[in-house]
Amino acid sequence: MTPDIDLRIASMVRAMEDVVRPAIDPLNSLAAEQAALIVGHLRLLAIQWNKAESYARTCLADIEATLEGLAPSGGPATRAAAAELAEARVADGPAEAHYKALMRATDSLVRAAARDGEPAFREALHRGVLAFSTRQSLRDRSWFAASGFDLNPAELHSIADLTMETAR
Repeated sequence: MTPDIDLRIASMVRAMEDVVRPAIDPLNSLAAEQAALIVGHLRLLAIQWNKAESYARTCLADIEATLEGLAPSGGPATRAAAAELAEARVADGPAEAHYKALMRATDSLVRAAARDGEPAFREALHRGVLAFSTRQSLRDRSWFAASGFDLNPAELHSIADLTMETAR
């Protein structure tokens, strides 16, 4: 029988907690801190790994909706960045890679529009990107809520609520 990913992650956590951490010299605070960090990341991975694709699809759908209907206008830099964005929008592949490509192209368009974009286009682009960024920030904070570092955890959503699968 091949152990599934959940079991493998749980085994790594158990090995770190039962074998590695007790073997660390108590005077070696850096090693103890790093071991605790590894355990924390493994626990976060255990929660996220099988939801990562759905989360990426949610983020991708939001940036695509944000970009929908934008009519880039401006000088050569804006037109070149708009063409790059158009190519990124039709690219295919895993959702996370597509999302990251769209975000890079969107960033390029924002920078180009700041140089030579028409004022009305710049305003529409900035308004859309700012609204998207607000939503994405909440998603990202929620995605990492289990790390326990958020200052306002009551504002956060469950991972299940973040994904498109629960919205359907």
